[in-house]
Amino acid sequence: MEPILSVLIVCIAAFFAGNLNALAGGGSFITLPTLVFLGIPPINANTTSAASLLPGYLGSVIGFKNLYRDLNPKHLITLTIIASSSSILGALLLINTEDKIFMSLLPWLILFATLLFIFNPKRTENKENRNNLPQFLGVTVVSIYGGYFNGGLGIATLAALSLGEDMTIKHLSAIKSLLSFILTSVSVCIFFISGFIEWSYVFYMMIFSALGGFFGAKLTQSLPEDVVRKFIIITGFLVTILLFLY
Repeated sequence: MEPILSVLIVCIAAFFAGNLNALAGGGSFITLPTLVFLGIPPINANTTSAASLLPGYLGSVIGFKNLYRDLNPKHLITLTIIASSSSILGALLLINTEDKIFMSLLPWLILFATLLFIFNPKRTENKENRNNLPQFLGVTVVSIYGGYFNGGLGIATLAALSLGEDMTIKHLSAIKSLLSFILTSVSVCIFFISGFIEWSYVFYMMIFSALGGFFGAKLTQSLPEDVVRKFIIITGFLVTILLFLY
């Protein structure tokens, strides 16, 4: 395949992946198969995909910037600390083992996360009675998962966040983008130090994933809550099917 055509393909894939990650997650299922198709080994394609989508998460964070002022700073800081520290374990797990059992569990994890997002009962509006421990535990598990395998990270993170205090889906999406950016940054640093990233297409993909993430965040804020929620659920089921086929 001609180099220019290959670059064009990865740029288009990165843009749509960044857009999808901002809306619901699952962007890796665009970039990962694309990189494998272009001849990059699966594990390196996974780590390279994570690195390529990193600016897309940042673009989403910038696109959601108006929503962060509504959130509790202490709660947000706690979540970021949990996400960054837990993702280290997932990244180390990926580069040090080929755990087929863990890979076989991935579609079930995303299916569970999707169902949890659908059926999770409303949290109490009384701030004094809110218990965020289930949310913190959920974010811990999801961050380990995200450090290991970035696919389906968005829907899993949304499900974990839904276990905490009651927020709009748009605010949950904003936090999801921030945590995804932070935990992916940590894992990509580990992948970089360990030499697990293929740099052939990363620069181009980073630019287009950032653009996709920014426009995806703006699109999320412009859509009705119910539409965003349905899109997230549909994406969750599609990601589950793709994981079963992975």
